Amino acid sequence: MNKLYTINQETASVLDAAQAPPVMLYAFEGFVDSGIAAGLMIADTVNQAETKRLVTFKADELIDYRSRRPPVTFADGGWTGYSEPSLGIDLAVDSTGQPFLLMYGPEPDLKWEAFTDAVVEIVETFDVRLTVGMHGMPSPSPHTREWRVTGPGNSQELISQVAGSPDATIQLPGSAMALTEFKLREVGREAHTFAVHVPQYLSQMPSPIATLKLMQAIENVTELDFDLSRLEGAAARQQEQIERQVEENEELAAAIKKMENVHDERIERAASAGAAARLGAVPLPSGEELAAELEQFLASQGATAAAGPELEGNAGQDLAVGSVAQVDQQADQLNGYQAGQPGNAEAGQPADDAPHGSPEDAQGPHTEPPSFTD
Repeated sequence: MNKLYTINQETASVLDAAQAPPVMLYAFEGFVDSGIAAGLMIADTVNQAETKRLVTFKADELIDYRSRRPPVTFADGGWTGYSEPSLGIDLAVDSTGQPFLLMYGPEPDLKWEAFTDAVVEIVETFDVRLTVGMHGMPSPSPHTREWRVTGPGNSQELISQVAGSPDATIQLPGSAMALTEFKLREVGREAHTFAVHVPQYLSQMPSPIATLKLMQAIENVTELDFDLSRLEGAAARQQEQIERQVEENEELAAAIKKMENVHDERIERAASAGAAARLGAVPLPSGEELAAELEQFLASQGATAAAGPELEGNAGQDLAVGSVAQVDQQADQLNGYQAGQPGNAEAGQPADDAPHGSPEDAQGPHTEPPSFTD
């Protein structure tokens, strides 16, 4: 038995009784999850469904406590509580009662090789038929255009069922999610990672719109069935809030219109050149564009608050504050892309006028309960 984790045998017997190879979905806190897209999915599943812990990873072996200090509670003159880091795999069921696995928690700080080897071992132990990573990523597209879902993967059949997958060869900052998929591919297991593209000026707040797009894509390839009614209501409310705030701010509306024009012109040129993404989706950015977008996003996340997603409240946040200049800048950046000059980004360096930060500051999934109430 691998020393990095323990298995709850009672839950394992429930999974064995299902007599069907399960799907495993997963996301980690600590890297990139624009709009907390995967975080909201995990929070809703954990808090609304009857999940059972199947696998518990040993936090002491994987987490650097000084880089993400767990909260402790002080009351009545002494320490009364401690929130132990939790990284594990739960057994959950979809709306039809079909079981699936859900791996979530903080991204390991240490022993990535050992951790991903352990995940591969677990996948083989429970004969997981498909492993799907999920996250949100920043996009220069405006919110008024299609929110694409893309991602790499090792199954051509899966790739054909999503909006597209980058064909370029690029290097990006590593993640436990990427290494997990890589290790699964090495042993011949089907794996995929979905990334929902979230307008960059909306990426720092919870987005049920992004989560809905992500879960619809997951349903499409996993044969899982989720009750999306509450999430659809939350997404509709967020869309209404965004539209109302844009209508009330002429400067913001003009900046978004500028972004739309650049975006549409880019699509038309790509389509005329025969470079439209598969299935008629929005043309994919080049490798240089993707790298520049990611670098700028990671740098911008230093100012992101670490508050948990409360959709009912956050859907009403003032999107206009601090957003006009950002939207306008992104439109200019798109113009630069069309001219073959994506900002000033070279060799993985952010544009000169981009805010500075680090990948460790990027916002990841949270598991506080979201509110999808009407």
